Amino acid sequence: MVKRGTPVAPSSIMRHLSVPSRETQSILCQLKAAAALPEGARVRADPTDETRRLIPVIDSATVDLLTHYPVIHVDSPPPSPRSYRDHLNTILSQEIIESVDWPTRHEFVGDLILIKLDSSQREYGDAIGQALLNQHKRTRAVFEDKGVTGDFRVRDLNLLAVREGFSPTTRTKIVESGQELWTDPSSVYYSSRLSHEREGTLECAKRIREHLGRPISVCDPYAGVGPSLLPLVKESGLLGESFAGDLNPKAVEFLHENIGTDKFTIECVDARTLQSTDSLREKFDLLLVNIPHDAIEHTPDLLPLLRDGGVVRGWAIIEDEDFEAATNSLTKSLGKDVEIEVRRSYSATANLCRFESQINR
Repeated sequence: MVKRGTPVAPSSIMRHLSVPSRETQSILCQLKAAAALPEGARVRADPTDETRRLIPVIDSATVDLLTHYPVIHVDSPPPSPRSYRDHLNTILSQEIIESVDWPTRHEFVGDLILIKLDSSQREYGDAIGQALLNQHKRTRAVFEDKGVTGDFRVRDLNLLAVREGFSPTTRTKIVESGQELWTDPSSVYYSSRLSHEREGTLECAKRIREHLGRPISVCDPYAGVGPSLLPLVKESGLLGESFAGDLNPKAVEFLHENIGTDKFTIECVDARTLQSTDSLREKFDLLLVNIPHDAIEHTPDLLPLLRDGGVVRGWAIIEDEDFEAATNSLTKSLGKDVEIEVRRSYSATANLCRFESQINR
């Protein structure tokens, strides 16, 4: 089943135009318009003249440019692989490659790749993993993502391939908006898809600080590993005494590592019980409700944590048919009209939405 050793594509002799460097772009455009460029064409330095460049031209081309510039026949390297599938022929037979509908999507999480496989693809999971490592040189390991599981919505991961000499751990460091934080998709929930929303949270927090004229207190009781809070921590003079929590004890461990306790009290706690702690009631200027599947239901239990004039900012996954009911429910909870803004599609019948409102008692 498995064979190794053949290159992605053999080198071949191909004719090239030797052109002045300053004319390279113009000639490339002319050759492209004439359909005279080979697929994956790459411009190279002319080894005989540093002021000139070599542009490959397909054998069947008859453009006039061939009579205006020197034509040189040189060994042309094979085109660079454009996806992991271009590496499969170094691992599997052509018969197998042509018989399988290979997956086209995968997700990067730090130095990991997560990929979903169906039953026909899973048989070749190790080959897919190795091909992905060959294509993405900065990737450490590849895992099959078998879906979200459990109350904490963590990934069920199966190792497909790991780079030689490296650890197969699922713990990894991610970079978001220039900030680094640790996560582990097999034990905690993290989604890069909300990164733009987290940028908006920073801007919201800065507006509140400007309005109040002092550092603000923030409560994020669904903090996960801290992606919404790290940008706030890094913003000088933004935060006063704040709170971060999560029901997942593994997430709380990452919170301690990623954001520390200089500004934050960090607890492993059910957010809905926080209102019963007198020291937390009416303490915060900004409340984040980032539990999209339950945000509408949880919000009433969290509002007592806000000071008069505080701002609640939350996200909810809402079915199209439930949009009006969700709006009415939030309006009742907040005691004022609220606009729910659709941020992106979640499924064929639902959207990820955001709401934001100032609370005036």
